[in-house]
Amino acid sequence: MILSFPNYADHPWWFGLYGGLAAGLFEEFGRFILFTWLLKKFHTYKGGISFGVGWGGIEAVVLMLMMFVPNILFAFMINAGTFDSMLAAQLPSDQLASMKETLLNQGASFYLWAGVERFFAVFIQIALSLFVLLAVIKGKISYVIYALLIHAAIDFPLVFFQTGHVTSIWMVELYVAVIGIFSYLFIKKSKSWIPEVNESF
Repeated sequence: MILSFPNYADHPWWFGLYGGLAAGLFEEFGRFILFTWLLKKFHTYKGGISFGVGWGGIEAVVLMLMMFVPNILFAFMINAGTFDSMLAAQLPSDQLASMKETLLNQGASFYLWAGVERFFAVFIQIALSLFVLLAVIKGKISYVIYALLIHAAIDFPLVFFQTGHVTSIWMVELYVAVIGIFSYLFIKKSKSWIPEVNESF
């Protein structure tokens, strides 16, 4: 019996829901566990900010290593005329041609705006970290559930770009920027909710 799995590009609503909830579950409960067990001395506003900056920074570095660095290397290979010869044995010719066309059409602005997107994404990570820290301080696991759902709601629309249903990178960047601005406002507001000094010690 051969199992047939659906193509995620054909079902963006389901895969957006799954991807958003999976990412939210992993990240928000990961934050909760770290704040509860390993970071008991950092239940302060500054501690939450630092945690969010670190989490968002690591995410940005990982994404750069996985996406941007290979593309930059491929661009150098295209300029040197070695792209086809070096990858011909590893990829079909049609896939190779598609990759080459994509790289040539992206231009430098694609990578510039990707960097701007990561800037706003760090604000989102800080806001979510502070939200989970509130859950720990107040002893309310429901706050972690809220953070999970917020995370899923933020990620959900992005799957439509990944599946090709939305083709404008500018819409994605604008969306992330708007969420980043709201995150910044939450970060400022939460300063009055989270103590400056760890009250547990």
